[in-house]
Amino acid sequence: MSPPFRPRRHAVTGALLAFAAVAATGCGGRPAARDDTPSPPEAASPLPGVRPDTSRDGAAFVAIYPSGPYDELRVVRATDGSLVIGGATRFPDGTRIGVALLRSGPRGAETAAGSRATVELGRFMSGPLAPAGGPLPVGLHTFRLTVPFGANDQPPEVLRAAESGRRFEGPDLRPAPDGRLVHETTMEVPL
Repeated sequence: MSPPFRPRRHAVTGALLAFAAVAATGCGGRPAARDDTPSPPEAASPLPGVRPDTSRDGAAFVAIYPSGPYDELRVVRATDGSLVIGGATRFPDGTRIGVALLRSGPRGAETAAGSRATVELGRFMSGPLAPAGGPLPVGLHTFRLTVPFGANDQPPEVLRAAESGRRFEGPDLRPAPDGRLVHETTMEVPL
């Protein structure tokens, strides 16, 4: 009968020290860079007085909502300079979401670029958003996400699952002049 296996203490200690050294310096052997990126301003929340948790990581901005139909909204800068917005939502699969990049105009906010996204498996992503004439400069950008709940706006199965929009509540849900419900969220993003 062979003796029970007992690992040698110095081999285990050496492996742990090597792992700690790699973790502290990164895989390239250099000290890991410190992220001194300033925190962005808070994004709008669907509940009055409740702000989402936000973070900015390189060319991405993330807003996490504690309640409402959105769990997370993420805006990323594409390599061509356009911006893409997507996220996780409680809207039913198949829900159509209008995404607009806004700019200031003579009569207030107007659409600079738009896209439509469809919820699939609780997630959605817009197409690239950039105004005609080139990429967006780095700065503060305003987005509006619009989800109308009218007969011609959403598939019948979405209207049934969302109870024609009544399943959702909060200040971002409002009646349109024609009586249908519209969920509209506006957020400012520093990217």
